Amino acid sequence: MRQMDELFSIEKSVGEVSSVISLVFNEEATQVLEEQKEYEQFEQEEVKEEKPKVEGEDGEEAPAEEEPAEGDDGEPKKPAFKPEDYKWTITNGCPKNLPQLFRDFKGGSVIDDKKSAQEFSSSSQFEAIAKSLDQFCGRLQDDAGARSFYQQIIFQE
Repeated sequence: MRQMDELFSIEKSVGEVSSVISLVFNEEATQVLEEQKEYEQFEQEEVKEEKPKVEGEDGEEAPAEEEPAEGDDGEPKKPAFKPEDYKWTITNGCPKNLPQLFRDFKGGSVIDDKKSAQEFSSSSQFEAIAKSLDQFCGRLQDDAGARSFYQQIIFQE
């Protein structure tokens, strides 16, 4: 299951996810840098429409009257969708990690926080986990859900 599907599934069944803590051995990137993004390139197609020539009474060409295109219900027809009018990123084979996904989903108000497990306990990983979770939960209570947090606790292998 993709992390995006998992996050949406949790929000659907449990409720809004306002903050996330991640206990990892390797630091994860929190943003996709602009130079790392690849964009879809579309070929430019030249389409020339020829208007029918209409001759007036004096033999000169008169401008053809353009009728607005209408749909079945009598409303003006919308122009055809052109994907080349938009910027599309190429995402096949480039999944986002949880910090990137959470940041994109919650917007720019997410606060990223990275800490070493050594800050919580230098002797035991279990103690570092317990203390980091206590600190994280205390931070959530103090903030009362006003902001979204993404915190990474990075352990040494």
